[in-house]
Amino acid sequence: MEFVLIHPGTFTMGSPLGSEESGDESPEHKVTITKPFYIGKYEVTQEQWEQLMGINPSTFKGDKRPTDSVSWDDSQLFLKKLQEKTGHSFTLPTEAQWEYAARAGTSTRWNFGSDESVLGDYAWFAENSDEGTHPAGQKKPNAWGLYDLYGNVQEWCYDWYANPYLLSDDSDPQGPDSGESRVLRGGAWGDDSSMVRSAYRNASGSDNRAPGSGIRVVMVID
Repeated sequence: MEFVLIHPGTFTMGSPLGSEESGDESPEHKVTITKPFYIGKYEVTQEQWEQLMGINPSTFKGDKRPTDSVSWDDSQLFLKKLQEKTGHSFTLPTEAQWEYAARAGTSTRWNFGSDESVLGDYAWFAENSDEGTHPAGQKKPNAWGLYDLYGNVQEWCYDWYANPYLLSDDSDPQGPDSGESRVLRGGAWGDDSSMVRSAYRNASGSDNRAPGSGIRVVMVID
């Protein structure tokens, strides 16, 4: 796996009330990431998953394609095995870490700006995916060198889902202590442009497996 170092910083998370598409993206609020972290340059591929887990559960087969059809619960076993193999600590990104990394210093709808006509240069989504995933890293990266944050597969995050956002802590928020579903970010191959944005939120039960769901890994810095 290749990782990109993300430095601490402060950003505006979510969307202004009444703008973009979804009410659960508000209120817009300042969040500070206080610690650096490494995040996967790409979504976890099928060959990486199979090497550790011994199986390939994906619907759209291809070694270099992102792993799909894995649940949040499945990802925890993968992370445990990855830690045993390498001696490093791994987790899923928090929802705040994911959006901070996806935005890469921007405040626009997408990390390349607000021009929807160029979305296809950065994402596999409903208009260009041919109803399936594609090998990781074929589209343009964001300014911090991360690929496929939009589309291909939506990515599980660490947090339980809350609507609206919990605003009790604006530094390294972890989401609620419990819930009924886990957060998914970034949209997938079958989603339209309204769902492949920096602020877009989705959620699903932690045991749910879908052909549009995969993971991106965070390596914890001690």
